[in-house]
Amino acid sequence: MKPLRRYSPVEWSALVVAALAMSLGATMMIAWLAGYADLLRLANPGPTLRFNTAVMFALSGAALFCSVTQRRQSANWLAGAALAFSALHFVEVASGASVGMETLLHEPSEALIKRVGGGRMALGVALCFMLLSMAILARNFPRFDVAAASLAGIVVCMLALVALSRYVMGTDLRVGWQLTTGMALTTAVGLFLLGSVVVAMAYREAAAAGSSWLAYPASFALAAASVLVWRELVDNETLQLRRATAVAAAGLRMQVREQLQSRLQAIDRFADRWGVLDRPQQRKDARRLLEDFGGIVAINWINPELRIAWVCAAANERDDVFGKVLPPGPRHDAVVRSRETGQFAFTPVLTLMHGESGFIGYLPTIDEAGQVTGYIAAVFRIDTILGGLAADRRHDAFSFSVEQGEQTIFASADEATVDPAVVESTVLKLRGLGWRFKVWPTPETEALHYSKTPDLALAKGLLSALLLAAAINMRQRASRQTAEAERAAAALRDSEQRFDLAVGASQDGIWEWRTDQAGFFASARYREIFGFPADDEKLNVEEWFTRVHSSDVAEVRAAIDAHCQDRVPYDVTLRYLTLHNRWIWVRIRGQAAWDAAGRPYRMAGSASDITEERESKKQLLAHVEAIAGSNRALAEMAEAAQAAAMAKATFLRNMSHELRTPLNSIIGFSTGLLRHVGAHGLDDHQRDRIERIAASGRHLLALVNNVLDLAKAEAREQALMMEPVDVAELFDELIAMTEPLLQKRPGVEFTVVVPDDLGTPLLDRTKLKQVLLNLLANAVKFTDAGVITLAARSDEENWIFAVSDTGIGIPPQDQSRIFENFEQVHSSGRHAEGTGLGLAICATFASAMQGEITLDSQPGAGSTFALVVPRTIELEEEPEPPALQPTLSTEQAAADA
Repeated sequence: MKPLRRYSPVEWSALVVAALAMSLGATMMIAWLAGYADLLRLANPGPTLRFNTAVMFALSGAALFCSVTQRRQSANWLAGAALAFSALHFVEVASGASVGMETLLHEPSEALIKRVGGGRMALGVALCFMLLSMAILARNFPRFDVAAASLAGIVVCMLALVALSRYVMGTDLRVGWQLTTGMALTTAVGLFLLGSVVVAMAYREAAAAGSSWLAYPASFALAAASVLVWRELVDNETLQLRRATAVAAAGLRMQVREQLQSRLQAIDRFADRWGVLDRPQQRKDARRLLEDFGGIVAINWINPELRIAWVCAAANERDDVFGKVLPPGPRHDAVVRSRETGQFAFTPVLTLMHGESGFIGYLPTIDEAGQVTGYIAAVFRIDTILGGLAADRRHDAFSFSVEQGEQTIFASADEATVDPAVVESTVLKLRGLGWRFKVWPTPETEALHYSKTPDLALAKGLLSALLLAAAINMRQRASRQTAEAERAAAALRDSEQRFDLAVGASQDGIWEWRTDQAGFFASARYREIFGFPADDEKLNVEEWFTRVHSSDVAEVRAAIDAHCQDRVPYDVTLRYLTLHNRWIWVRIRGQAAWDAAGRPYRMAGSASDITEERESKKQLLAHVEAIAGSNRALAEMAEAAQAAAMAKATFLRNMSHELRTPLNSIIGFSTGLLRHVGAHGLDDHQRDRIERIAASGRHLLALVNNVLDLAKAEAREQALMMEPVDVAELFDELIAMTEPLLQKRPGVEFTVVVPDDLGTPLLDRTKLKQVLLNLLANAVKFTDAGVITLAARSDEENWIFAVSDTGIGIPPQDQSRIFENFEQVHSSGRHAEGTGLGLAICATFASAMQGEITLDSQPGAGSTFALVVPRTIELEEEPEPPALQPTLSTEQAAADA
């Protein structure tokens, strides 16, 4: 859908006049066609608006309407038809011939002619419609001659005014314009309106293009002078309105400043009392502050960790924000600025809790030791502060808006339709808060300031246009020259200010040297760098060289000569003894200007104090060398640590191998004795001793195997042996291996959960089995009664194997250390058997499979250990196969866990 076009007041006036012209023409044509004589004789006595004149009003009004609404093709056709028809009428009347133009479109009856009178379109009417048609046609072409269109409109208005004067003054004024005396009242009014609209639109185009009409010949000055005087009077009224608006803007700014200042001072007093008040008294003071100063909707206190400690709001206090840390953003940035400056810092305009606009100011609270103990956050609602001013009767003659940066934060009325000429801007700066106020008069105020005087002056100016045109032409020329001079001066000031700002920001000193002079100009910063007094006297070049380090003088002079003769860039670094007897390092750069003969006549540049920079480089090199030494020491320590780890792994592997042989013998012989108890004639006491020997051997063997597995896992000597794993089959094996452990736990039972659509994972079956076996044995050991669940599931990225129990659970403070080596948790005075390596081995194997073990446990409610392994495991290069591959039995797993 095409958006609606926004029309200016002049265009709206043109549309209204066009509609009136079309209505007038249509009404009169209907009256002629229907024979309504009373309607045709609206102005009696006087001539009657002819049928052809009604047709011309309809065509001109339609053409004007299409031109304003940018239907250019239709406008051109209608205006062309009106131009042709009016031109034929003009030729007929001017030549005195009678070709039947009056009855070409309609021939009235004799009876109607007798009642309203005969006649035809007057020469002046035909001329007016010719000029109007040409002005409308010209407006639709790219090279629109504003002066010609304006002159056409002025002529139309003048002819219509001459005709109207006879009706207004009650006399038959001829003033030599005899051809206009037959113009009907309705015709004169219609032509005056159409001519005025054409002049207004032409003037609008001229004002937008910055044209000067007074440069045209004297015949055109007759019309231009009247319009310029009218505009001048309108501008004077606008200037008076602007002055009144400026006064209102200043008062509004002062009132807002006083209101904000009073609230900020109240918050300052509140912050000063903060350290001597207890919490209830602080809240009481905050509540009193909210009651006394409207616009402050909440007082918060934020501790040094940037957490909201408490909130005191005018309504609807929220407890859910207590303890929350300010997230990164405008509020966090404002607190940081407040902490750095020790003063108020404000956020940009934000959307508050209930959707209204506001901002927050943060002020640090300081204790007696000068330390920041927190921040008072005052939440301001803009509508409350500025809305009250908008409703104040002292400002009811003006509307205003407030901007912060590029954002409009408040507007008492819509600014879109306001004339920019009557808008006044003023800036309020208060303790880091910057607002721009735009103030403009209300429509009622504009109506009071604008009078009918410009219109009357326009009518008078048409009578004395020649003299007034010359005066305005001189004034306009002077104004244009003054404006150009002011623009040039403003551009020069802006350029100088920009240069001063750039130089000040760079911290460089500026110098200029005329080569034919002994002295040179130096800026204030240059004098500060070299220690010269801050005066306007020029410095002597040769005296300046006397304080340059003797080793650098020749190099500097050679650089100047090379630049002036060979145009080599002038950029030197030298040592200089300041007037304060301090050596500094200075970098000087410059550029010469050469005359037509190639001789340098001027040289200018900058000087920078680089003493601290060189010292920093020297310190940086020392730091780099120190860091390099530290890196070498760290590398040596890393190599020593790696060697120690390898030695530990080798030692543990060898020791476990040496310990296994006697342990296997002990276990084997004791097991053999138990099988032949009867043959050897052993009694119960001897049998019990042998069983203890076998159990101790198995326990010690499990400990050796666990230590060996842990050492190999930490040394990454066990490669992953990936193979498809039948999860249901693996779970059956695990339950079968663990069921013997339930003989001492009759109140415990197993459940297995394997989804039908689980799939077949590709994992290291041995490590997976050992991890789950350790977790199951651990669950049996700490569950006296209940259910132990072994479950498997998967998601898009991981395989998940979980062991859940309803045992004693693990306290939160112990959950982080149970995966460490030789760590056990003793709950409720209960000591479990084992080495404390089972869960550590599980965590190590999980890491080897690029996964992890998670724990969810509550004391008294049980625990859930979950092994999470990725679906895709990136295999590392396989190491050499280990010399020993321990096998973990059910008894060993139970003993370790």
